Amino acid sequence: MSDQENIINTEQPVAEANPVQEVPAPEKKEKKKRPFRLGFLTGMLVMLLLCVGTFFALLLTRRLYLSGGAGIVDAEVMAKAETIYAYLEENSIYDFDEEDLRVGMLDGLLEGTGDRYAEYYTADEIKELFSDYNGDFCGIGILIRVNADGDYYLSGVYDDSPAKDAGFEEGDVLIAVDGETLDGVDKVAVTDKIRGPENTEVTVTVYRPGTDETLDLTVIRKKLKKIDVDYRMVTDTIGYIWIRDFDDVTTEQFEEAMNALKEQGMVDMVLDLRANTGGLLRVALEVARMLMPEGVIVTIENGDGTMKDYTCDGSREFEGRIVILTDGYTASSSEILTGALKDSGKAISIGTTTYGKGLVQDFFYLSDGSCIKMTTNEYYTPSGTAINGVGIAPEIEVMLDIEQYYEGIDNQLQAAIDYLEK
Repeated sequence: MSDQENIINTEQPVAEANPVQEVPAPEKKEKKKRPFRLGFLTGMLVMLLLCVGTFFALLLTRRLYLSGGAGIVDAEVMAKAETIYAYLEENSIYDFDEEDLRVGMLDGLLEGTGDRYAEYYTADEIKELFSDYNGDFCGIGILIRVNADGDYYLSGVYDDSPAKDAGFEEGDVLIAVDGETLDGVDKVAVTDKIRGPENTEVTVTVYRPGTDETLDLTVIRKKLKKIDVDYRMVTDTIGYIWIRDFDDVTTEQFEEAMNALKEQGMVDMVLDLRANTGGLLRVALEVARMLMPEGVIVTIENGDGTMKDYTCDGSREFEGRIVILTDGYTASSSEILTGALKDSGKAISIGTTTYGKGLVQDFFYLSDGSCIKMTTNEYYTPSGTAINGVGIAPEIEVMLDIEQYYEGIDNQLQAAIDYLEK
């Protein structure tokens, strides 16, 4: 879950060592002594180069240390890494790739910080990540949610998508992908398993509650545009909008949903943020500015204690009432929007307590196109509440009834409708 797009290029120039000048050997007069003297001189030259190389290696290590980047990349650590690699190469029963080991070392470096959200991305991985934020992906065209039991189910199927053609239906429960069970697999990994290169095949096993059958559905991946916003009228005056993620496409899709529902008679709104694990901070701010009265949306605190307010001028405030649906998977940018609407008095929430991710991450590019993500800020709701590790509790707690949901009845949504109608 990444929240900002502040990309900083951390490429630093490396000072070049002074070139070593080779002095030509004097002319030899005795031919028979050349092999011995040449070998001697060659040995001396090798020793000289080794000494010079060692000197500059120590100099570089000292420069790294003085610049604040070194204690962890000293000669001892480098020697241990090489020794471990030698043991692995000689004794491991596993086949491994050297590049995977290098990436693993960098992953471990960030893991050692204790920052659970810190990650290292290769150049290809970061391109894929931001491609996802842009709304383009290769997949099959399904919307995945998590229920209270931790099962992944389809909350929607894209029209004119490979999934639609293959027979996927809303409500199908995901069991396996290409024969690999999804038990204990997180949502991001599930999505990664289903997505893949264009025109490749994937088989998804689903359980269909309506017919009590398990199906293996094989489908060809295609390039698709993400649908982050779903909407409809649930009564004559109440509109329903579900935001799946906060990506680049979300702002436009949300505005289109608002306009369409207003034309259909929407007076009040149910804003569904269940299973929305976050996304781009700036997109959450843009959505908030289409709903809120004038005031603070969120306050961000960076590492040195500096505070920054992100505000709304109230010029586009939604005139009706808003009920937000939340659950334990409502996180990060979704919690920023929830906290802003609740603290401003614009909305109440119904459902269960949110995840509690009150932290913001930034991305920092490295010279080869790879990238690291780390936590750089903590945020507070407009009332000054820190929600990290705590979450945001709803005014009206309603647990999702899974059995009813599989029968097409969303009791949390119904509770929101009942509240607005009363």
